[in-house]
Amino acid sequence: MDAAISDTSPPNKRRYGGVLPEERQRLRRAKLIEGALEVFGTKGFHATTVREVCVAAHLTERYFYESFKTLPQLFLATYAELREQLMGRTLAALKQAEPTPLGMLEPAMRVFLEFIRDDPRRGRVMLVDSLGVNDEVAALSGATARDYSTMMRQHLHLLVPEARMADINLDLLADGMIGLNVLLASRWMQDGFAEPIDRVVKTNLLPYQGLLALIEREKPDSSPKSGKDKKA
Repeated sequence: MDAAISDTSPPNKRRYGGVLPEERQRLRRAKLIEGALEVFGTKGFHATTVREVCVAAHLTERYFYESFKTLPQLFLATYAELREQLMGRTLAALKQAEPTPLGMLEPAMRVFLEFIRDDPRRGRVMLVDSLGVNDEVAALSGATARDYSTMMRQHLHLLVPEARMADINLDLLADGMIGLNVLLASRWMQDGFAEPIDRVVKTNLLPYQGLLALIEREKPDSSPKSGKDKKA
């Protein structure tokens, strides 16, 4: 028989091949997200149809509407999946990083750049189309930027001395740095990832190194004075 009822299954919960209906639906939903990444990531959201996503997912259209009402809802789920993957990889890299502000920035940047280079479809979804689907997707994109801006602010708080805090808005600075990272990554993607990633990472780190150098230069000179200087 193709279907069997488990002794421990609730009434009307038929197992097909040992899999409950809820699990089968979850697997179909995951297939739709995989298909969406393929079509959104190659053709773009506005050129995509439900039928094309279902063909890529090897499912009929009735299964699309089982999990999603509209293509924007599917795009939101696809973006959310990529967001979770990227954040997971970022946190894993930070656990292995040198525990200094610059030492942690470098692997975080590299993870992000590798994430879009290794699968450019991710970059198309996260960096290009996410800004033009609808307000809900734009809100999730903004939340992602704020998450990374919060981490950036923590790094900048360690870089910027307390004496400069009154002159600098760390929230604006963190947002600006994240914006710079995103624009740099987008340009790199548009150029077909032609530039070696090591050079892109070093370029991306330069503003942070410049900020650190500026702060070091502005520190008061605490070196001991010579006897000649004291007499003067």
